[in-house]
Amino acid sequence: MFNDKNKKANKRMFIVTIVLVGASVISLLTSTNIVPGFGVVKDAVSNIEYYIFKAPIDGLGNLASEYAALKDVYNENKKLKKSLDNYTRELAYNKQLEKELDDLKSITNIKNLPTEYTLSYTTVIKRDSEAWDSTVMINSGSQSGIKKGMAVMSANGMVGVITRVGAVSSEVRLLCTENTGFQLPVMIQSGKDTLYGLLNGYDTGTHCFKIQLLSTASKVETNAEVLTSGLGGSDKTPKGILVGNVKGFTNDNASTGKIIAVKPSADFDNLNYLAVVKRK
Repeated sequence: MFNDKNKKANKRMFIVTIVLVGASVISLLTSTNIVPGFGVVKDAVSNIEYYIFKAPIDGLGNLASEYAALKDVYNENKKLKKSLDNYTRELAYNKQLEKELDDLKSITNIKNLPTEYTLSYTTVIKRDSEAWDSTVMINSGSQSGIKKGMAVMSANGMVGVITRVGAVSSEVRLLCTENTGFQLPVMIQSGKDTLYGLLNGYDTGTHCFKIQLLSTASKVETNAEVLTSGLGGSDKTPKGILVGNVKGFTNDNASTGKIIAVKPSADFDNLNYLAVVKRK
């Protein structure tokens, strides 16, 4: 019986030894590629493992990272575009404010008025497209001392006359309308001579005032200044407001007399801030 036990123990020892030796041989072969072709098999297994398992997993990870990066770039571009839009809007707004400030500065520097008159500064609040060359509405009325017939001017010269007055607003009839509905007494400084006439219309073709000359004259100098004469009566247009400059002169129409074409000094396309001329 004792011999049987020894045999079984020796058998188990032999098996363990064989297993350990086999494991050592396999490990040695794996690390040293002693077996011919074993390296090729190993490489093939490694490539299969990489392309089937590792590469797709790495690719998904990289794709997720790239998507996150692109999303960040998109969000940043969106913020930049919004900032750029805001900047463009603010720039345009600032330019408009600068222009309005320049207009206000220029109109407050008007000094070509007799001392008995003052200027009441006002703003254009309405200008209809259908009556663009006829009338504008200003935000001054009877509560501000505005009266019918008062002259209205921009920084560059006379633009019209008050024709209707409300409590807080008034209507201005523009001189650039084809038929003003009134006659404005003017004087022309032609050289050393002072000539008188009436502004009673506007030529939409030549963009010039039509002034009927009352004084006797055979010629009128080109570019001669045309000013209000102040002969329209009290509380009307005072003397000395610039109207424009002479562009041409005709005297061949017996029915209308001598007509002077005068280029306006005011810019009728750009009326934002105006001044109403009031007697002190």
